[in-house]
Amino acid sequence: MLRPFTEEEYHAFYRGYVSDGMLRQGPYTYDREQVSRSYRYEYGGFRPDTVNYGILEDGRPVGAFQLKRINHERHSCEFGILLQNVEAKNRGIGTEALRIGLKMARDEYRIRTIRGDTMSVNLAMIALFRKCGFHLLEVVSSCYTLPDGQIADCLIFEKTYDQTEWRE
Repeated sequence: MLRPFTEEEYHAFYRGYVSDGMLRQGPYTYDREQVSRSYRYEYGGFRPDTVNYGILEDGRPVGAFQLKRINHERHSCEFGILLQNVEAKNRGIGTEALRIGLKMARDEYRIRTIRGDTMSVNLAMIALFRKCGFHLLEVVSSCYTLPDGQIADCLIFEKTYDQTEWRE
C-alpha cells in the first residue's frame, strides 16, 4: 500500500488529483512538464532529509505520503499526507497509510518524535491525528486565509514513542 511511486504512477496520481475546495481556490490543472519536474525533484535525491511514498489501492495511486525534515541526530521528522480526490477520502485509506508511515518512520528511520500540522477547519485530519495517538502541541493563530476569506489557525500535532515502542 505504501511504497515509492514510479514516474508513471506519480503522473497518474496528479492526472486524477482534485484539489480540496476548502483549502485551495479554483481547480487543480494537470501539467505534464510540471509534474515531471516535481517527480525528479521529489524522487531524485535533491532532498536528503525527505522520503516520498505513494499510497496505492489495488495498484492504483490514491495518495501521497512524505516523511520530511528528517533529523537523524534528534530522531525526529514531520510528515505530510495527501489524498487524490473525494473518492479516496473517508474510507480508511489515509488512516492506514499514516499507521504504516509511522511504523516505517519508527522502525526504518529510527524516528522517536514525529510532527504534523493541519488547519483548524480540517476536522477529518484532526480526528486522524487523535486516532493515531498524536497530541496537540501548538496552535499558531491566523496562519491561513481560506478561499472564502475565512481565517484559520494552524494546529501542530506531535507523537512521541516511549521506550517500550522504540528500539535502538
